[in-house]
Amino acid sequence: MAPQKAPGHLQELVRSLQQAMARLEEGKLGLGELDQCTEQARAVYERLVVLRHKAREAAVAVQPGPPAAAPAPPQVAEPEPPAIRLDTRPPEAHPQQTSLIDAIAETESAVVQAPAPAAKAPVQEAARREPAKKQPAPPLSVADQLEQAPVADLRKAIALSQKFWFVAELFGGDRKRYEDALDALNAMATREQARAYMADEVLAKLDKTPGEEVVHSFTELLQRRFA
Repeated sequence: MAPQKAPGHLQELVRSLQQAMARLEEGKLGLGELDQCTEQARAVYERLVVLRHKAREAAVAVQPGPPAAAPAPPQVAEPEPPAIRLDTRPPEAHPQQTSLIDAIAETESAVVQAPAPAAKAPVQEAARREPAKKQPAPPLSVADQLEQAPVADLRKAIALSQKFWFVAELFGGDRKRYEDALDALNAMATREQARAYMADEVLAKLDKTPGEEVVHSFTELLQRRFA
């Protein structure tokens, strides 16, 4: 039996899923009804993802602006300090003051009598000349290898939650523009062509600047596509 078309409203989808779960517990849910239940669950998930993105946009729109800065207190002019009279008279020579010639002679004598530095040990000298060895980088985990693996088709690399995120943030909610962009990017031969397309045909046509996180996630997928 071919599965029926899923109801359009979220409440009807949830009610239909509850009825299907009751029939499943009774052991009366057939294979065709199970397929229909799967399609309804997928439709509920997609609608919840769209509602989540709309809620985020509304929360950003109602954020209060920064508080107004308090007025600066009036500045009070400080009284000018009294004038200082400089004493320009030369100081009297101290009877025990060392002359410039005697100071130079003492300095030269100290330089001549300074002991020579001890020779460095051969082991320390060899260790200084030997370059430091680089530590090997830790091996990548399986999850990191999968995240950095090249992809041949952007559609297969984009998860369902990412798809609704990209459509809402980068394509103004227009799913057709999203699909056309993926076709164009998959057909390109170089990464430079893909970057130019993103700048001229995607980002330049948005009414507002998208978030850095969504742009970074889509750019990473493009780098894996042309790796």
